[in-house]
Amino acid sequence: MKILHTSDWHLGRSLHGYSLIEDQAYVLERLLEKIREDQVDLLVIAGDIYDKSIPTEAAVELFNHFISKVTLEYKISTIIISGNHDSGERIDFGSKLFESQHLYIVGKCPKGYQKVTVKVQDEELDVFMIPYIEPAHVREIAEDDTIKRHDEAMAYLIKAIENEKREVPTLLVAHAFVAGGDVSDSERRLSVVGGAELVSAQHFKNFTYTALGHLHKRQAMGAENIRYSGSLLKYSVSEANQKKGYVLLEIKKQKLVAIEEKELATKRNVRVLTGLLEELIASASLDAHKDDYVFVRIKGVPVADVTATLRHIYPNILGSEWVKDEASGEAVEEQKQVDFMATKEKTVTEVFMEFLDFIGETEFDEEETKYIKEIVQEIEEGKYEA
Repeated sequence: MKILHTSDWHLGRSLHGYSLIEDQAYVLERLLEKIREDQVDLLVIAGDIYDKSIPTEAAVELFNHFISKVTLEYKISTIIISGNHDSGERIDFGSKLFESQHLYIVGKCPKGYQKVTVKVQDEELDVFMIPYIEPAHVREIAEDDTIKRHDEAMAYLIKAIENEKREVPTLLVAHAFVAGGDVSDSERRLSVVGGAELVSAQHFKNFTYTALGHLHKRQAMGAENIRYSGSLLKYSVSEANQKKGYVLLEIKKQKLVAIEEKELATKRNVRVLTGLLEELIASASLDAHKDDYVFVRIKGVPVADVTATLRHIYPNILGSEWVKDEASGEAVEEQKQVDFMATKEKTVTEVFMEFLDFIGETEFDEEETKYIKEIVQEIEEGKYEA
């Protein structure tokens, strides 16, 4: 039995204001090709299908196209759980009807987890699905007021699952922040309380394989059979050097016999370019991938409006920063002045919109943006009292 593990698609996401729906459609087509090429028997999506609890129409259409291909045309069994970006209720809609097509979607469940048995020829696999769930919900399920953290909630759910395990291979699918994992700038925290969102990898040691979602870097967590597949695409500059793709595993004669990390071709890459401004402009003529999402780190004397200067070369430029030369105190002071003047010239609305972009809420239409500007202006004029 061949199993493809993927997660964190974040359909509908934008990157520094650029919609990624076209990039996501491209890479999902590549994933469909790999599903056929690798002769996959079971597809596992470990949460964060969408980037927001109320996804865009384009994001829903893209997901519908993909999942219809896999289940109706390819006839491949599919496991899906909701992540912290998804709405469990929306993801769960129609799940009972979909089971007839061997599509198992879990957004919410009375026990906090759900079990399904998948059979492929002579192989049998018990799959336990734990969608993203708040400790408060598990506390209600367990009727245990001591459950306050994600780790305590996970401990309870795993103990309950252990009582249902049989002498067959077991696959756990969960969306969680495992302690010790490498994080990226694009991940939204599960909790605002320091450490409250972390769970121990030890909970997963007794499963044949644990397919994790949430962290965007592809990585094993303490053991080769406990893994994050990583995000579908690079969703921040901090992920520029990460490899994106999926994990392919094989279970044969009731044993996990292979785990392989595979990459997917993308329409555009996320890159960081470093150098003198004149060097970057000169080398651009040889750059065959000018449509990539690039972030520029400028060496040498600080220059104002670098991003605007380079946008005619790199239309999808994400931004720029000056790489400070610690040996040149004069240059440091000069850059501080450039930064100060650039910030000073920004309106309060621009600063506020940059903040929304930073936290990931960037998809405002023209009418919404106009409304925000009007509210901010009224606040500046003192029309609202504290």
